[in-house]
Amino acid sequence: MQEKPKILLVDDEERILRSLSMLLRTQYQIFATSDGHEALRILRQEKIHVIISDQRMPIMTGTELLSKAKEIAPDTIRILLTGYSDADAALDALNDGEIFRYINKPWGPKELRETIAQAANIAGKLEALPSEPLLQQVPILRPEIISNQGLVCLVLDRDENTYLVVKEILGNSHEVVWSQDVNSALSILTSRSVAIMVTELSLGDVDLSTMIKTLKQEHPELLTIILTNFKDTARLVELINQAQVFRYLPKPVRKGLLGKSIESSIARYRTLNAQPERLETQVVESIQDPLQKAESNKVADFLAQLRAKINRSLTAGL
Repeated sequence: MQEKPKILLVDDEERILRSLSMLLRTQYQIFATSDGHEALRILRQEKIHVIISDQRMPIMTGTELLSKAKEIAPDTIRILLTGYSDADAALDALNDGEIFRYINKPWGPKELRETIAQAANIAGKLEALPSEPLLQQVPILRPEIISNQGLVCLVLDRDENTYLVVKEILGNSHEVVWSQDVNSALSILTSRSVAIMVTELSLGDVDLSTMIKTLKQEHPELLTIILTNFKDTARLVELINQAQVFRYLPKPVRKGLLGKSIESSIARYRTLNAQPERLETQVVESIQDPLQKAESNKVADFLAQLRAKINRSLTAGL
């Protein structure tokens, strides 16, 4: 008989732990604790497939716990569960914990079970693969990371300084392409194998959120770093769950922080390229908002038209 996937629940409210345990115990082997340090001990001793942590806990916050969990067990799928609208927590969970999903309390049992089932399925497939290399406490842009095959980085921002900073960070090791509008950016993404996109969240009055979500559906290997001074919890949670944004950083651009994020994104891209099975960790929730869904369809249609045009050009050139 196949062993049940192991789920670690962490919450300082015993009633929440009981509710989650009762909801999940028939499908999973449950470990539950209200102590972050105990949770880390369990992670070191057990092969945990999914860890689900509350954010606001007295001993250790959820973001701190999930960040440490990433170091101890990088292939354990991390989910943050919280009842508070906290943009800083969402940012830390994304940037430090690289979480799979951000779930608000009170949760819907059906949606929660589906999310956990998806996470456990991914974790089960990752179990057979070599662990993803850890990159903590390393110099920015280590030669062995950047000196292999050059990648393409797209900068989508009207601010030239962003492009210049990214260009300075990557030097001649990788190609940096600058775009100031959506259509040209989509053309580049269709015609080139772009590994990393560094983008603003808006261009003037044009919100790029839906485009970013659609691109992740079309190109799951694409890693997106958002640079913006705009911080809204609801939008950020959507970008975590529906776009698997890799990093979300403040403007004005800080070269050191951006450099470290780009290094991590290059290493992650190389891992995804070497082990395509890991692309399943980039799976996203579907867009639910009707207006966003309609906009996403337009973006997808435009991408399809661009691909068809490129294919016709290639065929004509044969």
